[in-house]
Amino acid sequence: MRRFMMVCLLAALLPACSTRTSEQVSTDLWKTWESMDELVQQDYPDQPPVILIHGWNGGEFTWPAPEKLKVLEDRLHQDIYLFNYRTGIVANRYPPLEVLEEKLDRFLVEYPRVDVVAHSMGGLLLRQYLSHHPDNPVRRVVFLSTPHFGTNAARFLTGIASLSSEGNIQASEIRPGSDFLWQLNDLEGSEMMDIEVLNVYAGEESFLESDFIVDAASAYLPWGHNVQVKGDHHTLAKRLPSFDFIVRFLSDGSLPDLAPPPERRDAWLHFVRHVGDTPEAFSGTSLKRLNVRGVNQPAGIAVCCDVRSGLFPMGGNVAVIENMRPDEKIVYRSKQVNKTVELESNELRKAGIPVQLKTVLLEQDEATDSEKSEKHISSGAGKASVPDEGVAPAVSQPVAPELPAAPDQSIGMP
Repeated sequence: MRRFMMVCLLAALLPACSTRTSEQVSTDLWKTWESMDELVQQDYPDQPPVILIHGWNGGEFTWPAPEKLKVLEDRLHQDIYLFNYRTGIVANRYPPLEVLEEKLDRFLVEYPRVDVVAHSMGGLLLRQYLSHHPDNPVRRVVFLSTPHFGTNAARFLTGIASLSSEGNIQASEIRPGSDFLWQLNDLEGSEMMDIEVLNVYAGEESFLESDFIVDAASAYLPWGHNVQVKGDHHTLAKRLPSFDFIVRFLSDGSLPDLAPPPERRDAWLHFVRHVGDTPEAFSGTSLKRLNVRGVNQPAGIAVCCDVRSGLFPMGGNVAVIENMRPDEKIVYRSKQVNKTVELESNELRKAGIPVQLKTVLLEQDEATDSEKSEKHISSGAGKASVPDEGVAPAVSQPVAPELPAAPDQSIGMP
């Protein structure tokens, strides 16, 4: 969180240090838009285009300059188009991702086949779209610094948004443990059936070569081919043409060496009284994190969410346990049933993936199989297995209701 706040402060101060005049800035902007107009012209009608989807608070300027994208077009022999949507850092009535997916559907419907490069929250938007549109035209996907399991920066952003009565719905949806992210990751990658997936994220090499916004444990996709590179959250999109392995993947589907999962282990916990019940609502006072000596360590434990965090609310709260250590215990005291349960961190870490979603049953029904007394979330219609090195995951399609179409929105700067 401190790193994120420092980055925000630097971002606010740097523009004030610029020595360029407003006339120079305006001239450069007009040149950029002239180049952008040239970029959107169709040059390779017989090849699937590459669609670029920006992230939260992004837009056309998330990506390399149009001149560089034009060079990439000619290198790939594929047209490059930009998909934009309304988003921003200030509190506003920005639509949730579950609504934006319908706008993306209307954008893609005219293409028989496409490749997609999605940055940050744009990757979550794409995954949400795929989960409800099994007959999609997507052939290959590149995720860049996508917070598949949320970002703690969103807590800071929702705090800023709370100063307005409108809040910021998109920020609330990308918090770790949100209803939106739980339901999306509950599918365990089944939304990406028959799609070639390359997931690229920045490793934590040093202070100057870290993502700052998305931790590696969140950016790692258990159901895709993962690659770790040097850089920060924003430069991965800006440097897109310089990553030869991404260009090769878009061109012919070839995959680079696979990155191992991050060592960090997190857990998201729902607590329910009986199978099928609404998850319990609780606060941080109901939770304890005991180290190997039995001492409470409140750091790295949070409760989500204090505001609505998805178009389809699940009810209750989620305990988010970050960076679990061996031999720790998570203690939950249920006020509803007056019962205490203990969870061993070693058991939660067994899954072998950076973030595990788990529902804990507080009372077992007589007719409930013992295996359901404490179940790992797995309600998606089909599950993806963690892929072997160099092998794209094979998954079955989820069965999910189609959302109603959202009102048409213009495509342009947020």
